Amino acid sequence: MAVLFGAKGPYRLAAEVLAKELKAAGRDSVLIELSDESDAGAQQRALDQLVKSKPALVAAGGAGATAAALKALPGASVVFFMVPNALDAPFLRADYAGHERVAGIASDIAPDEQIDWIARGRPGIKKVALLSSPRTQQTAAALEKAGRARGITIATFQAARDEFPAAIEALNTAACDGVLMIPDAHIYNSPNVERLLLWGVRNRKPVWTFSENVVVAGAFAGLYCDPAAVGKQTAELVRQVLKGTSTAALGLQYPRGLGEAVRGAVNVHTAEMIGAPLDERVFAGGVSRVGEP
Repeated sequence: MAVLFGAKGPYRLAAEVLAKELKAAGRDSVLIELSDESDAGAQQRALDQLVKSKPALVAAGGAGATAAALKALPGASVVFFMVPNALDAPFLRADYAGHERVAGIASDIAPDEQIDWIARGRPGIKKVALLSSPRTQQTAAALEKAGRARGITIATFQAARDEFPAAIEALNTAACDGVLMIPDAHIYNSPNVERLLLWGVRNRKPVWTFSENVVVAGAFAGLYCDPAAVGKQTAELVRQVLKGTSTAALGLQYPRGLGEAVRGAVNVHTAEMIGAPLDERVFAGGVSRVGEP
């Protein structure tokens, strides 16, 4: 089989761990790095190598690698990993031609786990704002549904990277108790992240995020996946497919639980500035603390 992965560090780490796990189980695989679209020649060479290897099963790291594998190998099954906002991935739509031959693990945290983390970390919270774009509508809807189940309103506001001041203005009038970020490049770049974090501190409201680096930069807290652990979890799915389980039966899955494939971080300094006491029962195992003196 083949492991095709995008040209980013987390994808490579997950792919290497996946290949190591498969080898330990007696299954050899070929690792193929897919360059980004800026190097069309290198990307085509990678796809040519993939097609030449004629795998019946491909593990694909990232949304781009997954879409490329499905297109290049119309007869192969594809198990993806590290796909952000997976509910919005085109290849998971019911009307996608190859929908029945793809399954895998998102890089997102499961919506109910994300909302539970918010509810336990800030008891009594009632309304959380979420900035979304046309590319993350299904992800936002799943978080809204998970919020309703916990009695928390997830209020979604449309936002755009080049019109971010309008999003901040919407937050100013939203009467929300905090903001939940999702990894949407159509909204967030470094300046916009800085604006949002400053808004949180000035208004003494928590910002939950998807990246430890953003927590270090000043977000209140965040959950994110461990690429190495996702690689191991993906190896389990691959072995199931190799044993005869259909990809359609496996479907979309999420990184397993805090302390396993999910990690967390909390910014102690930010918590102090916004007046958010830290419950050690919540911010304990699997959670790193940053911003301490």
